[in-house]
Amino acid sequence: MLSTQRKHASKEGAIVAALDIGASKVACFVARLEPGYDGAIDAEVIGVGHCGGGVHIKANHPRLDATETAVRTVVDAAERMAGEHIRDVSVAVSGRHLQCRRVCVDLELHGGCATEEDICDSLDEGAKAAAEEGNEELHSLPISFSVDGDETIADPRGYYGRQLTTQMLAVSARESALANLSAAIERCGLHISEFVASSYAASEAVLIEDEKELGVVLIDIGARSTAYAAYNDGALIDCGGIPVGGANVTSDIAQVFGAPLAHAERIKSLYGSALSGVGDEHRFVEFPILGATNEIARISRADLSAVIAPRLEEILEMILARLPEHGAPHSALRRVVLTGGGSLLVGVRETAERVLSMKARLGRPIAIAGAPEAVMAPAFSVCAGVIHQAAKRFSGEDSTILSLRSKRRAGGLLGNVGIWFRDKF
Repeated sequence: MLSTQRKHASKEGAIVAALDIGASKVACFVARLEPGYDGAIDAEVIGVGHCGGGVHIKANHPRLDATETAVRTVVDAAERMAGEHIRDVSVAVSGRHLQCRRVCVDLELHGGCATEEDICDSLDEGAKAAAEEGNEELHSLPISFSVDGDETIADPRGYYGRQLTTQMLAVSARESALANLSAAIERCGLHISEFVASSYAASEAVLIEDEKELGVVLIDIGARSTAYAAYNDGALIDCGGIPVGGANVTSDIAQVFGAPLAHAERIKSLYGSALSGVGDEHRFVEFPILGATNEIARISRADLSAVIAPRLEEILEMILARLPEHGAPHSALRRVVLTGGGSLLVGVRETAERVLSMKARLGRPIAIAGAPEAVMAPAFSVCAGVIHQAAKRFSGEDSTILSLRSKRRAGGLLGNVGIWFRDKF
């Protein structure tokens, strides 16, 4: 499905591009990766393009021609700002298309000691079972290792024993969804270097390492879908999504109060809240009535909150039901981080704490050099996360297990970036 990959490096550094296609916006980040201090690789955003109004804000299903037009628009804007021509892009896949499964691999250690080759063999073997029929593998991520059944270890290299056991999380996506994305993107003259699970990417931009270690759930509230990623002991243990998001809140307002969709979105953005405050029943919002000429309706903010709150609670309850440790008496998932455009709605954090029984905070992307402040907002967490992943994966300090398999595969844009860095520096 993926096009032939090509190395892309400017005279000053390697160039990577991230593309996030959502229901209410399409965004593209272009970044330059350069060696920094202590062998680390620093990312600098040199181009940004985004357009609102949505690829399919007025329909439940995307139109390929509208997607293609939006992609061309944002990529052109990012190229002009960066002064670079983009050939390869890393594309985020919506959480509602994702599927996860746990994989366990037992590998006999012929040399009596776990080596890098043994770990790569184990990861490759697990990747074979990553996707069910009709799905395509996106990520095969190690959760834990053990040698001869001993306690789990983060890095088994150098441990002596007879059997290496690897617990992995296999993340895949529907082939049909990837084919539709590929069709629209490749018609724009772009090569897809890799697909990335959107919630996995967003977590790289928003979560801190301590949160991953202690147990956390990231919830990315988009327009027509809400994605999540759960971490414990520093490893991704589950991710996915549901086909409900902020646009459903807009639709509820339009249906209940008879407002045009454009006005319903404006009402939600300016006056919407999941909480009803003192005196809200006496504060009114005016808007034209759908289909009526020169007729104005008026509703109180308390009535507006009464429509918004149930839908938001439903979204959070649906995510809660999908979490791997839901209902466990001693669940390690005690904290939630909210991101995405829908997280900016007033009262989302308080509602999340009440529904999920977890401490909540609003998650904004960790700043990237060169990025305009306007795009370091929750709505751009996915694009920022793809750039963070690129820099982290090929950092000189990155000795993680994942980097071992990346070196072996050495495929795609990021693999070529790694080769280019090793050759040049």
